[in-house]
Amino acid sequence: MLPQLSIIVVLFGTNSQFMSKYFLILLMFLLSSNAKAQTDDSIFVVHKNSQLYVKHKIKFAETLHMLSVRFYTSDGAIENANDADILKKFTPGAFVYIPVTRENFYINKQTFQDLRELYYRVVPRDDIGLLSTYAGVTKSQMRMWNSLKGNTLKEDDVLFFGWIKMMSYDTANPATFNAYPMYKKRPAADTGKVAKIPGNLDSVYNLQTNNGTNILTERGTAVFFEKTGRNNIYYAFHNASQRGAVIKVFNPSNGKTIYVKVLGPIPDTKLYANSIIGICDAAKEDLGVMDNKAWCELSYSPN
Repeated sequence: MLPQLSIIVVLFGTNSQFMSKYFLILLMFLLSSNAKAQTDDSIFVVHKNSQLYVKHKIKFAETLHMLSVRFYTSDGAIENANDADILKKFTPGAFVYIPVTRENFYINKQTFQDLRELYYRVVPRDDIGLLSTYAGVTKSQMRMWNSLKGNTLKEDDVLFFGWIKMMSYDTANPATFNAYPMYKKRPAADTGKVAKIPGNLDSVYNLQTNNGTNILTERGTAVFFEKTGRNNIYYAFHNASQRGAVIKVFNPSNGKTIYVKVLGPIPDTKLYANSIIGICDAAKEDLGVMDNKAWCELSYSPN
């Protein structure tokens, strides 16, 4: 018997009325061939009226109670943090504020499973003292977390901010029977044509990573240098990859992805300070970036 189903039997015995109501739903959920782990997107926190929140984009089939379970908070806490009109409609694509409190926020890494790294994007008038106060840590701790040498912060800089306790999309909670719904993408229109990536970099990436099963991931700031792509291939500098390796670059702010070919390690110059990758600026349009730097998530072969 599956471990999750064993838990159900232990908790509720052989109550046929209860089991008949939930057994089929859970079994289909747990054994579905389409069940996949949540995309490992970065979680960002914002501050509003001296309170921290996760600004969450509502997904298809989500409800307020599902979000309260997922983020280890209460329905009332979410209701108090949002306008009544937003909660009444709860439209997919709209944003809802999830309170970050002592119930789900940690400044020391814990050992339990439902824990994610939390990040913050600097806005005008932010300073290291203010943000340290919001996080509940000292300024020296905030500087150490983010390898800062002073108190100067720049707009759009991304800072590590602690850890948040939250369930994954594919989690079934046997205590409450809240099987969190996975996001379902609409099928793409069949145009009879397959979009080709220049240089077949996606195919090279799949070969190097065994179809994405053998990868390392990295999150941080990408900077863009003045260089056009040759033969429409995008090039990059990256310290952990060998020359010729292909890196998958994901922009979590808009869902866009590109593939880049590594030229060599990141140059030791001011342009690349505190960055994890340098990408030729010819790639900015396809990545949906307007500025000379952007927060991104990298996937690449460890070899």
